[in-house]
Amino acid sequence: MDNKSAVSALHEFCAKTNNTPPTYNFIKGEDGGFVCKVELLELEALGNGRSKRDAKHLAAANIMRKIQMLPGMQSMTQDLSLGDLGEEMTNLNRDMLKELRDYCVRHDMPLPCIEVVQQSGTPSAPEFVACCSVASIVRYGKSDKKKDARQRAAIEMLALISSNSHNLRPDQGQVASTKKFKGADIEETMEELEASRRKKFNTYWELKEEGNVDHTGMRLCDRHNYFKSFYPALKKVALEAIHSDEYESSKDKAMTVLNALKITPKISEVASTSMVPLLSVELNCDFDVVLIENETNIYDHIIEYFRTMLV
Repeated sequence: MDNKSAVSALHEFCAKTNNTPPTYNFIKGEDGGFVCKVELLELEALGNGRSKRDAKHLAAANIMRKIQMLPGMQSMTQDLSLGDLGEEMTNLNRDMLKELRDYCVRHDMPLPCIEVVQQSGTPSAPEFVACCSVASIVRYGKSDKKKDARQRAAIEMLALISSNSHNLRPDQGQVASTKKFKGADIEETMEELEASRRKKFNTYWELKEEGNVDHTGMRLCDRHNYFKSFYPALKKVALEAIHSDEYESSKDKAMTVLNALKITPKISEVASTSMVPLLSVELNCDFDVVLIENETNIYDHIIEYFRTMLV
């Protein structure tokens, strides 16, 4: 039988075996292109390409390979000539690792961790397994190249979190593969890895619930709210000084404002090529505040800073 497209071969297989036709779903990438997810016989596979058509054909080829691995299916698919599936599988023309990281950043999810966890085969025919984890959710990819294994693991993860973000389960581990699995050794590695990652994730949340996790990150609004909610009596005196025209210099006014707020500044000179001294003013309050400006402007800068932050 002449070679045919993977999509045609897959539909022919469904007709031959009286199965419901496969379902295809698409994910649009940030920089163009698509990822296609196909489902059939409780199996699913992914493919990606610059167009929906390319992604669909690659996904169909991938699921046909999975079907061929099922018991008794080899004879059902042997007359469906699909050409070089291995060549079609390598058609990964987008950086899925970057797209996965971008997706996690946009949706306030933990950044993915992707690493090659197993290497087997021979020097002439190596096999690599890559693990991709987001929090305790894990996906795997398998290929004869490390880069492709990582890409496939990233595709599996992106498809899961973008289409099932409301119903994620930590035990949903799956492998996207370019070659047939040898089973037990890889499955054992995956189970151990998942158990380890889940334990770390649970430990983190236990510590967080107990208040023992050190959050070093800070939003801009946190610092503003800190000064906005400062002691009312101190704020009142500081704002009066800010709006007063009775001071002979900006330095006098700035120091009065700091004194009113009971903040003692640490002033030091910063190395600079400028002829005018460059000063650093560090404020000893609950939030780190360091203001740096030329000596001629630093005190005006302090005044304007508190004019904004105290209201």
